[in-house]
Amino acid sequence: MKKSILLILTLLCFGLSSKAQAIAEGIPYQGVVRDASGLPLANALVTLRVTLGSVEKSNSATFYSEIHEAQTNEQGFFQLVIGEGKDAKGALSEVPWSTSQIWAEVALQTSALPSYRVLSHSRLLSVPYAMHSGTASNLTKAENQEEKNQSIYWTTGGNSLTEPATHFLGTQDNQDLVFKTNNTPRVKITKEGQMEVFSGVDGADDNINSYPMTVEGSQQGIYIKVNGSRDGDHNFVNFGDDKAFTWGEIEGQTIAELEADWEYQLQVALYTLQGVALGASIVAWAAAAVGAFASGLNALTGAAIIVDLAGLAVDLANLLQESITWGIKIREEIGVTYSSGAADYAEWLQRAAEIRDVYAGEIVGVTGGLVSLNTQNADHLFVVSSNPLALGNKPAAEDQRQYEKIAFMGQVRTRVLGPVSVGDYILPSGNNDGFAIAVHPDDMKPGDYAHIIGVSWGNGLPNVPYNLVNVAVGINANDLSREVVALEKKVEAIMAYLKGQSASVTGEAGSVTAGQFVTTAPKVEGGKLFTDEEFDQILDVNSDMLNELFAQTKARLIEMGNNPEDHPRLMAFLDNPVPVLKEIRRDPRFFNQWVQIDHNTQANQKK
Repeated sequence: MKKSILLILTLLCFGLSSKAQAIAEGIPYQGVVRDASGLPLANALVTLRVTLGSVEKSNSATFYSEIHEAQTNEQGFFQLVIGEGKDAKGALSEVPWSTSQIWAEVALQTSALPSYRVLSHSRLLSVPYAMHSGTASNLTKAENQEEKNQSIYWTTGGNSLTEPATHFLGTQDNQDLVFKTNNTPRVKITKEGQMEVFSGVDGADDNINSYPMTVEGSQQGIYIKVNGSRDGDHNFVNFGDDKAFTWGEIEGQTIAELEADWEYQLQVALYTLQGVALGASIVAWAAAAVGAFASGLNALTGAAIIVDLAGLAVDLANLLQESITWGIKIREEIGVTYSSGAADYAEWLQRAAEIRDVYAGEIVGVTGGLVSLNTQNADHLFVVSSNPLALGNKPAAEDQRQYEKIAFMGQVRTRVLGPVSVGDYILPSGNNDGFAIAVHPDDMKPGDYAHIIGVSWGNGLPNVPYNLVNVAVGINANDLSREVVALEKKVEAIMAYLKGQSASVTGEAGSVTAGQFVTTAPKVEGGKLFTDEEFDQILDVNSDMLNELFAQTKARLIEMGNNPEDHPRLMAFLDNPVPVLKEIRRDPRFFNQWVQIDHNTQANQKK
């Protein structure tokens, strides 16, 4: 009687083994072979045919099949790996796990069963997920960009199978990319590339967990680079809130913008003009040149010129070195501009003991570096700042309650009792209550000047308990000096009257003019003494001398360690000075300087 063999296959494990995150090309398959009596078929060699296919709507398809020879143990147990058989038909990697329901058919062949007998036909439920992950060797196929499942290599354990063409996380269909936590959008990268961060954190400013973004783990912080140039039209940082897009910004400045700035150009030209004049020495040349011009353009002797040039070149090089040093310094200091609606510079100053907190706009006295409401005999009088542009001397966070923001310079909102108009002096109320009063300049008394806090730049409202107006502080240093000059004139008038030199004290005192200067430079009457065309001829007649002088000056500057390539404009001037001198002669910004040079030239000519 033919012995029947029953194959009982128990799927113990469908999964993928992995090593170093490399996906194995196979499915571990385990089972037990029993005979017709239900006893294990021990130590037997069996042949198994495994077929993977699908059956949908009465249509069947075979995707892969292979043959295995398996050896059972004493319990009839065997194991194999689908994908490692022989006589394979198809490719295991091409089984469409993601698009079809895959069924596994197992057929047995033994010495007692010469033909294959189908023993099981079951749908694979868990294996496709693992096997499909093994087929996703690329997030997209590099050769045709056909999109596939993108879950395999973005794993919590890290990624190793990466290719430059396909190793990315994002979108390809012109849509934003959104990251969520707790099902709430937190980060969005728009399809244009803008990054938006949405955070639900909140809290005190001294708590790191209150900030939506932190950057740590390095000795450096955040580096911000803008496209193109760092000119004033490009903001590195912008500050805003719900009420306004911009309350302040940090914007850049370039060397080109610096050199285009009229103040910079003016300073450079002034240094150049100093080099042209070089005090009395170069003016003396001009005198000699004028003399030669007036006497028929007779040139100076070559020997005399060379002797003079050696010393003058050293003097001129030293002077131009100052210009170079200034130019280097201002370039080194170029950077960014902090722009804000705030208008004062302030510092944290400690509050005196047993003094209540003071508030923005209140008047305080500072004695020995301590702030109090007592303004009597205080060393300095200040206003408490509300929103300073710059705030220095910051104390430790735990000590800030003992400190106040005190405005040192700029515009600060100030509490003023009673009426106030533009130009009024702002003084303490005298009641140590934090308020100020406004006094018109004509109503100031001598003792008031020592108590000036600032000058009002705003008009108050009538019939209100107090006004809050902008006051300019830290810039009224000349106010007391005007009163001192007036008092000095009165004293002089009194002394003259007592000596019988004047009939009226009041008349002398009343002659004081506000802003009158006591010490002045000699006044130069008239304009330029030479027309620009005459001066051109002076330069042309003496061009050889000037070219030699500036050539020696350039050589001297190089000896002093200056690289001509670092200062191309200055070196171009030294190489060909006459055209530059003619240009500067006609620059209206330097009219007064040329008047001085012309008059000094005339004075030297007369000596």
